[in-house]
Amino acid sequence: MLGALKFNSAKCETTCRLCLGRIKLLKNKRNMQMKQYRRDIAELLRAGKQDYARIRVEAVIREAFTLTAYEILELYLELLAVRSSLVANSKEIPRDMVEALSSVLYATSRVPDLPELTTLHKMFAQKYGKEYVSEACSDVSCRRWMVNENLQRCLTIEPPEPAVKLETLSEIAQEYGVEWDMYRAQQDILPKDPGPSTTVQLPCIRAAGSQVVQQQQQPHLQQQGYDQAAAAAPAPAASSGNEHA
Repeated sequence: MLGALKFNSAKCETTCRLCLGRIKLLKNKRNMQMKQYRRDIAELLRAGKQDYARIRVEAVIREAFTLTAYEILELYLELLAVRSSLVANSKEIPRDMVEALSSVLYATSRVPDLPELTTLHKMFAQKYGKEYVSEACSDVSCRRWMVNENLQRCLTIEPPEPAVKLETLSEIAQEYGVEWDMYRAQQDILPKDPGPSTTVQLPCIRAAGSQVVQQQQQPHLQQQGYDQAAAAAPAPAASSGNEHA
C-alpha cells in the first residue's frame, strides 16, 4: 500500500495533459506532411515513375499508422488523466483501465516523440512493479495485459504489405486524377504466388481537403473484455516502496 501512497495523482494528470497537447501539435504537423507526400507520389505516377512511387508510398503508410496510434493514445491518456486519483487510491489496477494503462506503457519506447510517456512509465513502474511494466512493454507478453492490438499493428517496424502499398497508390491516383498502369503495378508489387489471401485494414488511405480522413478500429473499452482478462491474469498489486523505475 505504501507504493499507492507515493503515487502523485496530480503529476500523472498534468503529464497526461501535456502529452495530449503535444499529440495535437504533432497530428497537425504530420497531416500537412502526409498531404505533401501524397501530392509528390501523384506527380511521380503522372510522370510514369512507378518504381519511385512504390518506395515513397511506404512513408505515407507509416505516417498513417502513426496518426492512428496517436488517436488511440489520445483516448487512453484522457482516461488516465480523468482517473488519476482513482489510480492513486487503488492497490491494484482498476479492471476497466488495464487496456489503457498497458497500451500507454507499450507505446513508451515505440513513440519517441512523446517524452511524457517516459515519465508515466517510471511512475507506474514504481506503483505496480517492474515485472508488470516489462511484460506490458514486451511483444511476447503484452497481450496478456490487453495491449490494444490495433496499436500493436500501428507501431510495428515491419515493412507494409504489398497489397497495402498497391491500394494506397490506387487511392492517391484516384484522388489526384492520375492515369497510371495499375496492371503493371499489380505485376510488380503483388507476389506471384500470394497463397492464402489476407485482409489488411488501412488506418488512413486518403485525404479530404487539408485534413486526412482516418479509417481505424476504435480501442475496445468494454467492461466485459476487462472482466474476461482480469479472470485470466491477476492484476498486479501496488509495489512496495523499495521498487523504483
